[in-house]
Amino acid sequence: MNIVDYINNLNKETVTKFIEATSSDITIKSDIEKKVSDTSWIDMVEECIPYLDNIIRNPRRFIVQEENIVPIEKAKVVTEESIRHLAQNTNLIQEVHEDGTVIPLKLLNVYREETIDLYENRFIKSLVDNLYAFVQNKLNESDQKSYAKIKNVVTYEGVKKDKTSSYKINISLESDFDDEIEASKDGHTLEERIEHIRDVIAAFRTSTFIKGLKESSPVRSPIRKTNVILKEPNFIKALELWEYLEKNNIKPVTTVEKETKVSKDANIKEKYDFGFFVTSDALKESKSEAPVYNEAIISKLINDFVYSGDVTEVEFKKLINKEFKDASKRKQKEEANVKKCFKDFLSDFEKKSKKAVALLK
Repeated sequence: MNIVDYINNLNKETVTKFIEATSSDITIKSDIEKKVSDTSWIDMVEECIPYLDNIIRNPRRFIVQEENIVPIEKAKVVTEESIRHLAQNTNLIQEVHEDGTVIPLKLLNVYREETIDLYENRFIKSLVDNLYAFVQNKLNESDQKSYAKIKNVVTYEGVKKDKTSSYKINISLESDFDDEIEASKDGHTLEERIEHIRDVIAAFRTSTFIKGLKESSPVRSPIRKTNVILKEPNFIKALELWEYLEKNNIKPVTTVEKETKVSKDANIKEKYDFGFFVTSDALKESKSEAPVYNEAIISKLINDFVYSGDVTEVEFKKLINKEFKDASKRKQKEEANVKKCFKDFLSDFEKKSKKAVALLK
């Protein structure tokens, strides 16, 4: 008989009486270790990457103008500024020909160059450097995953005695649960998200923009709140990231908490009491001996009828057939009632089992 048939055929009253007569105790010890990694930095960096990309692809530029007074032979281009300056500084005139030609001794040389070496751009370059160091620290300090490890040790003792029998049971059960919190997003795992951030930052650091500011002086806090940084959307987000990195560099990457809980859950104890009944029931006499027992009952019944009255064989068989049919009907009705009771019992048992598993986790 399989376990399902066995449970379906159990007598609920028998099980209840057994459990009521059982003296038992249960202790559940749970050792819990929780590791929480702060992965909010991943969301923050992912949010800010597009804004940094906009700045790096389209950096702000500034025209630098240098003015030097150089000998005429070294002057490369004569501009309006050169002529105006010469007119204002006649001491730089070497001679004036009769036809009005002016020969300067020295001339103002104006040199213009486009540059990205602005405070705002140096701020972005320093931010990328800080971001790179921040991510490296996060990866080097510890694993970024969060998890909970739970080890349960259940100790159960039970004793059941009656006039004719005695049962004792001792059970020790250990279980381990590992629950990992996966910080996936848009179908990408935690590792994939971190790898993407690392690749993007590496691309930023090798960009023409960052390389062009290689020799520039780094920017440090407090950040100068220029109009561009305060009003331009990309720079507003960059400043938000700068402040986030400074604040979160102080906080630990992970926190690990350990605790031990001891409980005596009545619902779980009830399940072990039922298991005690099943175990004891398995030790009972095997049904292979039932035919001998049944034969003895029939033999006694016939002898009682034969010796107690004047009953013919035909009458006896007729009476037996009638009683057998009536008994079979009563048995079928009782079995139907028992099955219904145990369906209700199993349904209740399943609900309580789910609750018990949830508590263990």
